Amino acid sequence: MKSMTGFGKSSYIDDNFEIQIEIKSVNNKSFDLKILNYKELYFLDNEIKEIVYNRIKRGKVELRIIFRDKQIPEIEIDENRLMAYFEMILKIKDMLNIQEEIKLDTILQEPEVVIIKKTDYDTDEFREILFNCIEEALEKHQLMAQKEGMAMKSFFEESFYTIETCLSQIQDSIPLHRENLRENLENTIKQLLNADFTPEIEKRILVETGLYLDRCDITEEIIRTESHLENIKGYLKRESSGHSPLRRDEINIYAHSINEIGRPMNFILQEMQREINTISAKYTTTNTFMDVLRMKEEIEKCREQIQNVE
Repeated sequence: MKSMTGFGKSSYIDDNFEIQIEIKSVNNKSFDLKILNYKELYFLDNEIKEIVYNRIKRGKVELRIIFRDKQIPEIEIDENRLMAYFEMILKIKDMLNIQEEIKLDTILQEPEVVIIKKTDYDTDEFREILFNCIEEALEKHQLMAQKEGMAMKSFFEESFYTIETCLSQIQDSIPLHRENLRENLENTIKQLLNADFTPEIEKRILVETGLYLDRCDITEEIIRTESHLENIKGYLKRESSGHSPLRRDEINIYAHSINEIGRPMNFILQEMQREINTISAKYTTTNTFMDVLRMKEEIEKCREQIQNVE
């Protein structure tokens, strides 16, 4: 289990380059990556996005690249342009009878006289340097996300245990509650009918009582809640067993079913909340009131925490 909140930082320095990578993320419904990059490296953005998505499936992610090229650039002079500008300036001086000397920087500032060759970053060597630096930052980011995720996993396990305990106590109280409810209904009806309580009326009352008891039955809700608990605990067990990151060619096929558990767990919690609300509406006794209340509280806390699970 991983949190969507994390931070990672890495750096690389050699004689040619200085690179610093910062990655931070917060919770979000989907994967949203913002790359703060230098325009000379824009052509690498799609490859960078693929690297990040191989590790992070959900969250609002910001990746900042701080880059410095320390290589001495190759500089050339366009001699034809230089002579053309120089001759043009001389001609203007003669036409206007200007005695002022021609300054060198005036000519050099003319467009494309001085040509600075751009470094070619589209090489396997540079890609390896940059991508390794990004992977290092991602590794640190993931360690932080996993550490927070383990804390949330412990919280969920404790919360699900509390829900199971409360659900078991409610289930144990059902037979006695049903019997008490039947006796109370029968005594109340007898008092109302008094001496006119005939066998036929008694039969009719018992039928109506049975229908009423059936409406108050929460067996199905308990079974579904127990099933939801088993399913959601299955996600926690699966995370404990560990899974290696996906290959890049597997991302689009398996991303949502294997690496992402926040969405399905949130859906299961919604269904559990629905069942517990139904139990609360159908089954109200003084002995189980606190159990129902605690289950509701635990579900609310779980739904709040699951919003930060990737």
